[in-house]
Amino acid sequence: MQRDEFFWTSTINKATIVVNAAEGLLSNEAAREAAGGVARLEAKAEKDPALRVKSYIAYEPLLIAETSPAVTLIHAGRSSQDILSTQRTAILRDRTVQVAKAFDAVIGKLLDLAEANRHTIVPNYTNGVAAQPNSYAHYLLGITAAFLRDRERLNECLTRYNACAMGSTVLNGTGWPLNREAMAVRLGFPAPRRNAFDATCMSPADMPFELASINASAALHVGSFISDVMVQYAQPRPWILLQEGGENTYVSSAMPQKRNPGLMNNCRADASDVVGIKGPPYPQSRSGHGRRQKRRQERPNDGCCRRHVQPIPQSALRTAHQSRPRARRTQQRLDSFAGNR
Repeated sequence: MQRDEFFWTSTINKATIVVNAAEGLLSNEAAREAAGGVARLEAKAEKDPALRVKSYIAYEPLLIAETSPAVTLIHAGRSSQDILSTQRTAILRDRTVQVAKAFDAVIGKLLDLAEANRHTIVPNYTNGVAAQPNSYAHYLLGITAAFLRDRERLNECLTRYNACAMGSTVLNGTGWPLNREAMAVRLGFPAPRRNAFDATCMSPADMPFELASINASAALHVGSFISDVMVQYAQPRPWILLQEGGENTYVSSAMPQKRNPGLMNNCRADASDVVGIKGPPYPQSRSGHGRRQKRRQERPNDGCCRRHVQPIPQSALRTAHQSRPRARRTQQRLDSFAGNR
């Protein structure tokens, strides 16, 4: 089911019919006519995507064609403004839940990797140079802690903006006795937005900006993780290898022995896109630029509020595995130090 603008316009109409009929603001006959018209329009739109219009101004003539001009009574005490604000909040809420699920999946994968690598020794890097040895699990838990903060901010954002604008009309409210609390519940919101001006003018603009900020924060953490992988992968004998095949790595046409980190390049470029969309332009990594440009042409940029940001795609985590012989030699060296005390 497409939970797009058309879906939410129809859902708002259905909620309005039920609530107004229960409040005695709409006769049973009018409610049946309106409900039948919405159902028929939805059925036609399933077969003809051109009917899935985005605005109420475009939707209402289609509903009148299925019923009669009398159906416009369901729009009493409403406006395109509060309908649009409710649509935007509901759609962003759906997408935010998807982002939250992506966070949960990646955090779970990081925790699994940390559990499997409690005794794996790798160097820390400071100033781009190998520094003190560290448990790989300790490093992964540090990355996880950063993502958990982003995840917490996402929860707070969902709670803060999960309110219904219906009943705000243009921006000053209405004298029509619409039961705003009942409308909010029917549309899956815990409560209506109290201030009508905020509901239609402020909150709908604040929510996407706050989500973009959270996405940008996660993207910076993605970039940090990938930089740590890449600084050692560039060595002749890297500590962490990338699983070959698929989009993980690709072979150089001039130097077939090379294994270019395609997935890491693409993931880092995606993270750069998110940070760049959020605010002022940032320099973007140009590694693997040719392949990246082709992907850009195949998948147009649709804005960070519409993009489902998955911090460190799990496929990127699965491709990384430690160079075991080098790890064993490092552990032996550390053991020898301990024995010489």
